[in-house]
Amino acid sequence: MANIKLLGLVVMVGLLVGCGFGEGPIVEGDPAPRVTITPTSLPTAVNTAVPANTTTSPDTAVVADIVAGERSIGDSYAPELGNTGYDVLRYTIQLNLDPALEYELDGAVIIDAVAALDDLGEMSLDFIGFEIDELLANGQPADFRREEGKLIITLPEPLASEEPFQLTIRYQGEAEQEPSPYVGFASWLGLFYAQDDTIYILSEPDGSRYWFPNNDHPRDKATYRFEITVPEGNTAVANGRLVSAENNTFIWEHNYPMASYLATIVVGDYERLEGQSPAGIPLRDYIFPASQSQFERATASSREAIDWMSDLFGDYPYEEFGFVSVHAPGVSLETQTMVLLSTGMFDEQTAVHELAHMWFGDWVSLDSWGEMWRNEGFATYLSFLWEYRDDPDGLELYMEGIRAFLEDNNELGKPLRNPPPAELFSAYTYVGGALMIHELRQEMGDDAFFAGLKNYFQQYAHGTASDEEFIAVMEAAASKSLAAFFSRWLEGE
Repeated sequence: MANIKLLGLVVMVGLLVGCGFGEGPIVEGDPAPRVTITPTSLPTAVNTAVPANTTTSPDTAVVADIVAGERSIGDSYAPELGNTGYDVLRYTIQLNLDPALEYELDGAVIIDAVAALDDLGEMSLDFIGFEIDELLANGQPADFRREEGKLIITLPEPLASEEPFQLTIRYQGEAEQEPSPYVGFASWLGLFYAQDDTIYILSEPDGSRYWFPNNDHPRDKATYRFEITVPEGNTAVANGRLVSAENNTFIWEHNYPMASYLATIVVGDYERLEGQSPAGIPLRDYIFPASQSQFERATASSREAIDWMSDLFGDYPYEEFGFVSVHAPGVSLETQTMVLLSTGMFDEQTAVHELAHMWFGDWVSLDSWGEMWRNEGFATYLSFLWEYRDDPDGLELYMEGIRAFLEDNNELGKPLRNPPPAELFSAYTYVGGALMIHELRQEMGDDAFFAGLKNYFQQYAHGTASDEEFIAVMEAAASKSLAAFFSRWLEGE
């Protein structure tokens, strides 16, 4: 995520001038629309007696003692997110969106998953707000209740480990708007209604649960299908590839694993632009026609940059790539294959920063949200590296300026790992992370550094990796211990 205008970051003889890292503008928007819809493996377990149910199926048998997935996926930095009892394979999200209708949403989500525990009888999804009209498990009505941001489901029949199952959840009502403890630059996360009768979604890190039920953590990636119906004259944009656009219904499929926070839907009056990179990677962008010239100037270099990054880290990992313009003040987001690019951030550095996230954050995601330096530090550093790709001396001067700025502001030496939640997207996460990565490159040497990164992507492609796993890969490439280096930066030791 770029929550500042990175192009405004200028270093002049040790002076770094930015646009408010960690203090971006509040995102304003009218909340959600009314919708009508006709829907077409992890650790531990606990035994939990089933409490009194809020039920949609009185005839469902109640199991006295069932195995339940833990109501946390195990990320100590964000323990409120996720569940360990199952592994989602695919989400089918069916929505009918109208930018002219506010506050109300009707929808349906079909979840294909496999059990991760023997005798799994209870599971939870991350889901906040809305009224649930129907909940089916393998076609049978299932009991459910709501507790502390969780939709807790009692399955009609216990499942064996690795047994596939399907949930169908139909829901409607008001989308709740609550501040996230991790985000200071938006009033809430989830659905936003913006100017020019547009809709967009901003979910990093914990906002997906405010618009669809899911296992809301990068450790449980899944593929996606979006079936979005909009009024005539509007276009619905989502992740992956557009496979059908008939009768005002846009169907997108993304058959590569994706973390829930990267799922997106954008609705508005858009024009589609198509092209390809010099190496043949398909590109498609969705723009507001009135701002086409500014958009094209900002993103023109992305055609070469995507091939440049493919050479450095491994082939671009998805079917297509592109940007979609959104009226999101001060915020752009690396939504997988379809980057949200704010109309207020039409600049090359932001475009390259978000492109870099297709590798750092999307292809290999964080095992814990407390490791954000790897996402934002690498994306920031890659935007610098691209800008100075033909001027290594200029890059050195730039990074020296960043170090001086951090020293002057008593930032240097703070631990990069597990920052206070309100500082997850602070200046230090971005430029401090970038400086750490630059000095890691100097410590290892170019050959070992870039070889290590290629190995990192090969080993953890389409999954997640922890800091420790990243460090192990880089130490293997360097043929030496990097423990002291990483302790100094990550722990402040």
